[in-house]
Amino acid sequence: MVKERDYRHSIRIDRDKCIGCSHCMRVCSTQAIRIVEGYASIQPERCVDCGECYRVCPQRAIYARDDGLASMRDDAYRIALVPSVFIGQFPSDYSATEVLEAVKTCGFDEICEVEQAVDFMKEAYRTYADNLFARPVISSYCPAVVRLIQVLYPSLTPHIMLLKAPHDIAALYLRLSKEREGIDPGKIFIYYVTPCAAKTVAARAPVGEAASPIDGTINMKEVYNKTLGTLLGRKERSARKRMADMTPDSVCWSLSGTEKHYFPGRSLAIDGMENVIEFLEKLESGHLSDIDFLELRACDQGCAGGILCPGNRFLTVERLEQRQKRLQLLMDQRGGGVENRLMDYGEMLQPLSGVEPVHPRDGLLLDEDMEKALIKLQRIKRLMTYFPGFDCGACGAPTCRSLAEDIVQGKASISHCVFVQRVMEKNYKLSPDQAFEVIEKIRGRDRLNKYNDTNENER
Repeated sequence: MVKERDYRHSIRIDRDKCIGCSHCMRVCSTQAIRIVEGYASIQPERCVDCGECYRVCPQRAIYARDDGLASMRDDAYRIALVPSVFIGQFPSDYSATEVLEAVKTCGFDEICEVEQAVDFMKEAYRTYADNLFARPVISSYCPAVVRLIQVLYPSLTPHIMLLKAPHDIAALYLRLSKEREGIDPGKIFIYYVTPCAAKTVAARAPVGEAASPIDGTINMKEVYNKTLGTLLGRKERSARKRMADMTPDSVCWSLSGTEKHYFPGRSLAIDGMENVIEFLEKLESGHLSDIDFLELRACDQGCAGGILCPGNRFLTVERLEQRQKRLQLLMDQRGGGVENRLMDYGEMLQPLSGVEPVHPRDGLLLDEDMEKALIKLQRIKRLMTYFPGFDCGACGAPTCRSLAEDIVQGKASISHCVFVQRVMEKNYKLSPDQAFEVIEKIRGRDRLNKYNDTNENER
């Protein structure tokens, strides 16, 4: 079954800044980017919001769109869902209590740490492992990986775990608990402080869910800047410490290598988009077996390497590990107990924790008519015999294969290949003026002005 056409995205391109340099096109793992009329353009059905293009753009023309602090309603009870990785952005001199109290100054009535839901996730994993699901079970924690599988590895979609992410579980808990406290459900607004573009999309349009329990998303950098300003502006440090409301290792759930320990059997953790793709290639081709669980993260070091995290990912990992030790000491001092109020709602959350099966993305079909799709596939193979196979990107597509696919879909022509252009000119099937028009269509009309006659004296 193929489903889903709502390709909502956070990653956007500012054409006022873009120069069509192709850096983004070359690093895109799903070949979602083309250069058209001198600007980078994203094909929505292919984009997984991993943010690799964001990392390499020299012009800062690529950005992650979110709702922002300005979207918060004045007449609502505003709750911030803050992941532990946010606390890891600050020096260890600041306690988690100090950081979360400072976040309140951004305009929130209450702050909840996302990882409070991890204790629930651990129990759900044990239950999930007892059911007869296709092995290996692939974690659904990283939304960029889920979408990557939908786009490039459709045969693996049945392996994706059918459980909500911790931020969804935490949001559901907050709604249930606040309603029990007598707060009007229509006045409860939950905002998720996101470490990456993929989680921004997942919090607003989650795969396998009809709707999200989260009302808005806020770029972590925006909240970090305001919070840091508040912390630096305080003359006196707070000595108050919060009671431990989650098990110590929960704070490291977003880091690579923690999640796998809670699924029985042989489990592996892989991080970094290139490593994830290499592993999925081997898995899909049948070269790997006897694996029960895969923890896959698109970013190096897990969410500590998210594109919206302002701090160094290695320092973030170190700080979270130090915090885990402090929480362990605190828990030991209290006789090994943890007061996690979310777990009091476990029975109510259990039936809400599942999601619908994940399906491949239908936007990648050559044609919905199978007969026409096969004809297009044959045409792609024929076109590939004409192209040199250099994958130079001069045509505005990342590879020769991508150009062939664009041609059969009516988005490009064979003359977009500069090598084919030279052959066509040699055989008088394309004039120099026509070839120049093709180049302008790809690279932009004004981009070649520096080579006009006014520069003759400099040659």
